[in-house]
Amino acid sequence: MGFFKASKNSPTDLLIGKEAFQRAITKERFRSDRSNHKYSLLILSLAIKSDEDERIGQAIATIRKRIRAIDEIGWYDENQLGIILPFTTMAGADQLAGEINDIITAHLEPAEFRACELFCYDPETVPEAGMPIWKKNMQE
Repeated sequence: MGFFKASKNSPTDLLIGKEAFQRAITKERFRSDRSNHKYSLLILSLAIKSDEDERIGQAIATIRKRIRAIDEIGWYDENQLGIILPFTTMAGADQLAGEINDIITAHLEPAEFRACELFCYDPETVPEAGMPIWKKNMQE
């Protein structure tokens, strides 16, 4: 018998909740300010609830395989997934956002995926400001 057992939870069950995700954003902002690095935040707005369709879980499982271990994925708000991308410039986040957009659209119908927004925080540019520093809507 192995030390680790396979989880019977769905990928959506394993996402951090809204409050924990907001704390993770705040922690990343403090870390960014302290170590003077950029980070990005990707917000995916969905038109369906996570518990209504297993396709969202399949998309999340695919996204988890694509992002790095240091990236954090969770519920930004109701029906909004967030991905925190530490040490990621706008250019890198923009490339990843395109890939994530493709993953989501491969699993959901166009009407079920409302927006893919990208935010970038640069402590050198605006050290006293919060998010968003720079914003891009991938759906426009």
